[in-house]
Amino acid sequence: MNHPFMTAGLIITTVFFSTAMADVAISNKLTFYGDSRIGFYSLDRDDRDGKQSRTSELRLRLRPGIKANINDKLSASIRLAGRYSTDDRNNNNFEWFSSIPKGDGLRRGDSTVDELYFNYQPVSNVELRMGRMQTKFELDGVAKKSLDRNNSPNSDITWTDGFYLKYALSRDWKAHFIVQYNDKSGSTEVRRSPLNFDDDESRISYFAALESKAPKGAFIQRGIDLTYIPSALRTNDTETGNIEDYIALVGRTAARWPIGSSGMKFMLGGELGYAFNTQTEAVAKIGSSNKTGGLATQVTLNFIDFFPSHSFGIVLARAEAGWLLSPDFRSNNTLIEGRYKWQWAKKHKIEGRLRQREDIDQLTTKMEKRTDLDLYFRYTYQF
Repeated sequence: MNHPFMTAGLIITTVFFSTAMADVAISNKLTFYGDSRIGFYSLDRDDRDGKQSRTSELRLRLRPGIKANINDKLSASIRLAGRYSTDDRNNNNFEWFSSIPKGDGLRRGDSTVDELYFNYQPVSNVELRMGRMQTKFELDGVAKKSLDRNNSPNSDITWTDGFYLKYALSRDWKAHFIVQYNDKSGSTEVRRSPLNFDDDESRISYFAALESKAPKGAFIQRGIDLTYIPSALRTNDTETGNIEDYIALVGRTAARWPIGSSGMKFMLGGELGYAFNTQTEAVAKIGSSNKTGGLATQVTLNFIDFFPSHSFGIVLARAEAGWLLSPDFRSNNTLIEGRYKWQWAKKHKIEGRLRQREDIDQLTTKMEKRTDLDLYFRYTYQF
């Protein structure tokens, strides 16, 4: 069942099925929602051992869900999610996957439940969500990315298990609090090594944010986030060394200006993160006993509607080896990315990306730095 032609057939069938289902009205109490994403992905790698490789594949991510409106304050949602590939090296087993995601999320070829939660809104400015959900705090732009919290970017499948409280402090500002459960075998979202969840104290982690997306002059986004993961950082040994808390602070802002009279806009965005406690360079395999850097940054330049419904963005980013939270930016890596988006209808968009990532510091155990050049062309349909 893992032949690439069978995978391609599944991709085509599920895309057409999801498109057809989007027009089916279930009832006034039930809502069908979700998305399907299909694309061509290619990667050229100059690896740390001096070898070069090239891979290409068709990828599909399908996420159909149902929301039930129990009453005017309470609702429940469940969604299935699967990711599939024509590249058989990804071990497309077409299995139901109930364990914890590894690396960038669910294995290709597998499916799971990525949402199963109750949403309660007792008053207009308070909302509480409990269960398995998607959470993300991204920097606005053509290529939306995050230094700290971004479930399921690109074709990935990750999730948050826990409680999420959203409180509107005013018309402009909202406070967010997330209490997240972490399994002993790992977190359900990207948390990079040497973060480790063996210790009982690491079962619960915490996230708090204050954010405004209300326009204020040229500014369209302002926010600050705090992540606290107790007893999860192996500072001087990945197996038996000291275990300390991991605490990280992120600030982000974006501003937008009109250009000319054609409707084109320029958006400039930036995000800065700092980890207060990091592992040693020996653990990261980039040095000896000094602490690794805990700084991470991204800057985006966006040309919105340079032609009606067409936008282009550039992302420049750098994450030091001690930054361990982002699914979009690897630790000890620089990133340069160009992103094109055509939002040709409200629920349809086509995107293209060209991205280069490179090690900042060469690993002491390797001959060279790793450099990746990857691209994709993808289509997303939102039900």
